[in-house]
Formats: sequence, C-alpha cells, structure tokens
Amino acid sequence: MLQKIREGVGRWIAGIILGLIAVAFIFWGVDPTIMGSTFAAKVNGEDISLFDFERAYQAQQSQYQDLYRTEMSPDLQREMRLAALEGLIRNEVILQRVQSEGYRISDERLIQEVRLRPEFQVGGEFSLDLLRSRLITEGISEEFFLELQREQLALFELQNGIARSAFFTPTELARYVELYYQEREVAYAIFEPENFRDQVELDESDILDYYENNRAQFFSEESVDIEYIEIQQSDIEGDVEVTEEVLRSFYEQEQYRFQTEEERRARHILINSPQEDSDAESRALEILTRLESGEEFETLAAEFSEDAGTSSQGGDLGWVSRGLLVGPFEDALYAMQVGEVQGPVKSDFGYHLIRLDEIRAGDAQSFEELRDDLVADYQSSRAEELFYNQANDLADRAFDAFDELASVAADMGYPLQTFAGLTRTGTVSPVDNSVPLIQAAFSDEVLEQRENSGLVEVQGDHVLVVRVVEHNLPAEQQLELVRSNIEEELIRLASISLAEIAAEEFLSQITNNLTPPQTTGSEEIEVASDVQIDDQERAESALSILAAEHGGIWNDARWVERTDQTVPSEILGAVFLGQPVLSQVLNQQIGLTNGGHAVYSVYGLRVGNEDSLTIAERSQLNNQLGQQVATHELTSYVSEVRQQATVRIPETVLDPPLF
Repeated sequence: MLQKIREGVGRWIAGIILGLIAVAFIFWGVDPTIMGSTFAAKVNGEDISLFDFERAYQAQQSQYQDLYRTEMSPDLQREMRLAALEGLIRNEVILQRVQSEGYRISDERLIQEVRLRPEFQVGGEFSLDLLRSRLITEGISEEFFLELQREQLALFELQNGIARSAFFTPTELARYVELYYQEREVAYAIFEPENFRDQVELDESDILDYYENNRAQFFSEESVDIEYIEIQQSDIEGDVEVTEEVLRSFYEQEQYRFQTEEERRARHILINSPQEDSDAESRALEILTRLESGEEFETLAAEFSEDAGTSSQGGDLGWVSRGLLVGPFEDALYAMQVGEVQGPVKSDFGYHLIRLDEIRAGDAQSFEELRDDLVADYQSSRAEELFYNQANDLADRAFDAFDELASVAADMGYPLQTFAGLTRTGTVSPVDNSVPLIQAAFSDEVLEQRENSGLVEVQGDHVLVVRVVEHNLPAEQQLELVRSNIEEELIRLASISLAEIAAEEFLSQITNNLTPPQTTGSEEIEVASDVQIDDQERAESALSILAAEHGGIWNDARWVERTDQTVPSEILGAVFLGQPVLSQVLNQQIGLTNGGHAVYSVYGLRVGNEDSLTIAERSQLNNQLGQQVATHELTSYVSEVRQQATVRIPETVLDPPLF
C-alpha cells in the first residue's frame, strides 16, 4: 500500500495456492543488488528469484507478527527465512518433476476446472466478467492466472497419482482398528490448585525474600508516550457525495463489469497429437465420417475422445466465451452455426471434432437495476481514491513538519491524538494491529532523534504518522507497588505445591490400602483396615469421599476411547501411553498444564473389533486410513525428490535484511 501511495500504481496483491506448497504473494519490492546475489537459490540449475523469496518470507513474517504482535529476533528471522526458502525449493523440485514426467493439462481441462470454481460463478453459472474483474483487482493478467492454474492442476495430477498408488493390507486395517478403536477403563481424581488457596499462609518474610531474590522482575516496562494522526478509509466513505450525473458517468465507465459476453456451448472429440500426425488426423476423419453417417456425437466422444476431462460427459465443454480457448479451436467455434460439426481442427493438443450446441447472447443490466450497487461501489471507489490522496498528503506534511504534528493536524483538519504507555510488547495499544505502530515508535529516528515517523500502515485501509513525546525507561518498582503481585504469585506456587502433595498422598493410599473398583464384576474390596466394601457403587463412593478428603474431585470408572472429549487431554494421553498389564491395576500421577495434578487408574483394555463397525464407520475408516497412507507416501516422495535435487543457496541470502 505504501508503494501505491508513493508511486500511484495499482494494488498488487494476489493469493495463489500452488499445489503442495502454499505461498501468499504479497508483492513488496526488494532491490536484488542489496543482497549481493541475483537469485535466492538454484534448484537443478533453475533460479528461484530473490523477489519470490522475499515476498514469501515477508508473508510468513507478517503472519507471525499478526499472531504474536512482537518483533522477531535475528535467529528467528534466519530460521523463518530458511523455512520460506525451503518451501519454494520443494515447490520448484516438484514442478520440475511434474514437467519431466510429462504431466500436461489440456486447454479444455483447464477451462472446465476454472469454470467450476465457485468464486467465479454468479447464480451457479460461470461468469467471465467476474473472473476478469477479480484479476484486474488483484493485478494479475489472464495469461499469468491460467498458467498458474495449469501448474496447480498438474501438481494435483501428480499428487493424485501417488495417492492412487498407496494401499494398505487387510492385516494393517485390522491392526489399525484394534488400536484406533481401543478402549480403556479409567477413573481419575483431579486436584486443582484453586481448592488449596485457603490453606496458604504467608508471612512478611516470605514476601520480602521473594522481592529481594527476584528484584530483576520488578522493573517497569520500557514505554513511550506518543502523539499520532490517523486516517481510515471507513471514515471517508460516509462523506462521499453521490449525484445522479456522477453515478451515470460511473455506470458508463464500469459498464464492462455489468455485461455478459456471448457464450457458446459445444462438445468436442480430441485425438491427442502435439505435432502434425497423419495417423491421428486419419483417425479423426474416420470418426467424422461416422458422425456424418448419423452416429451420436456423445457416444463417439465417450468411446474415442482422449480428453479425460470431458470424454465421460460426451465431450461437453459447457459454456465458453472468447479468450478461454486455443486460437484455432476458438476461431472454428465462433464461425459455426448451432448443430454444425466442424473438423478436424488442429491445435497444440491434437485434432478436434467440434459440435456447436447452443448460443447464449450477451446481456447488460440497466442503470436502474444496479443503482444501489453503483452507489456503494462508487462511494467505496471514491473513498479509496481520497484515502490514498490524503494518506499521501499526510506523509508529505509529516515529513515537512519534521518533529511536530500539531500543525499537520490543524492544516488537515484531523485530531491530534495521544496515547501514554505504549510498550514494545504492545500489551495495550490505541490500534488493533499494534506491530507496525510499535516498530515505528521504537525506531531510531522516532525514538532517539524524535522525528516524525513515515506513513505507518496499520491495515490496508488504515494509516497513521506518529511521534514520541516521552520515552519512559525501565525503573525499579518499590515493594509496596508490587506487593499484591508477589502475594498472588506466592499463593499460586504454594497452591500448586499443596495440590501435588495431596495427589501424592491420595495415590499412596489407594495403591497401598485400596483395590480400585472393577466395572466387570464385584468382589470384596479393602478400603481401610476396619471397612469392607462388596460392590462397585460403594467402592466408587469410598474413593470419591477419599479424594474429597484430600481436596480432590473423583470421576468414576468408565470406558473411554482415544477420541474422548470429556477426559482432560493430559490424562487421556497418559492413559493411552503404553500397554497396561491386564492382570494389574495401573495407578499413576500426572501434572496438568494449569498447575493442578491428577491421579488416574487404568483397570482394563478392550481392543477394537472390525466386525463391530457399521458400514458408515467402515467406509469412513477406509477413507481415513487411505488418506494417512497417501499423505505418508506423498511426504516421502517430496522428501526424496528434494534430497535428489542439486540446490545452491548463496551464503548471504538467509541473513536478516538490514532494511
């Protein structure tokens, strides 16, 4: 966005998924000469450009900062740069393998796949105008888009080929069922630290000792007090005036968006032959003769067409518009009458026999039909234009003012806003996306030299300039200021310790003095030397009472699966870790992520049984296991191809940039 403001060029943002590796294309310019190399890596002699590498890295960096809202260390930057480059390398080696193994996507298949994309449909029908409008918005040419889709489909074919070759044996399936549907009978008690807070007693020496031993913790965080001026596009839209004359002029300018081109529906029969081939042409002529003798086009297409994407539909290409087909094919199609058959027509893919089935004339929506949409579109378009102009003006004025913003705010009519206590971690911030603001406020120019910042892009439609009014250095906090925090921390730590002790005592007691209950039968169970229990319900009750006496909550024994959602994940993971001895009860203690502790008992194990599965479960399991095997095969294939590749990476490429 900053580049657009300064240079006045169109927005250049495109999100493209290339098969196995997802790369978000956010086009920020980088001067390759700064890096000391003209490429980021060479893969089997083919270059990965610095431009592609930097935009992939910056996309990852942006995602990280949006998630964690903090600056990255040089080590983390290097690690992330390596990850971004490795993704591009793997993408390149797979694309090379796709090409070397001869995966080719015909124009017909490409068109069919694009037409099926819901983002390019209106009312369930493909809209070429919508596609072109999207591409214009994202700054992508039709040729570039179609080539990327062709690569994506080729990668998908490779992936499908590997997935189809993956298999598993009946023995593997049976073993998988035994493990995946395995159940374990488990009961557990949880000892939460919160239940022990009232038992904690602190004295003054505890607080003083903690303060003295941890003085380094008790410093205020470095912060700055700032002034800033912000502009948001949403604030401008409501001020855009819309007159009838302006709206009609806008309709005329944008009319191409509201028109549909003439479309034609056709079928074809393809005989593959990239080069001139008399045998292929002869086969096409033989099929043409059979068509002329009255045989059904759909039947012959299903039998002879070598276009895998359309042959099963009788050669149906669906509705197509100009610009979507290869030249000779399109020229022939648009010279035909409905019902006419033409061919053989030679293209880069072979010889086509074409039948035109229908023609749908183009249409345009009227001004009145579109009035409400036109108002909204014009306001948004005009507000965007005004936003960029005002943002550019703000940047220039802040630069000229150098070290004060009051005059800028007064001249532009925007309020001069203030905020105290902005820290490097951005715990509290005047804007939702604090990372760009923090980077600007703590830069050398703004923090040390007290200059106005350049234009800070908070979001694509939200910018600001900032200056530092006061720099607040870390300062040691007196005991009374942090006393409540220390008390809370000491109580928390003591509560965790008491919960652990209670769990240990409970575990010791049930292990040494109690045989836990069995749900599969009833027998005499010893709870204490003078108490006898002869059924499961009373045993569970005794355990519940015992857990409560130790400050815990008992959960009765039941059978659980690996996918159970009611048992805490730490307990469930421990319960299914390892194989229990069926003749013995397993009693264990485990710490929980919240500081609490649990004691669990495993009483039994039941393996999954394939015969007990319903048809739906069996089908789901086959799909699930097939996907796992295919994913493993695909991952192994990509790793193998990567290892076989000759890759050269210049030494300086992975170093964090100095700008």
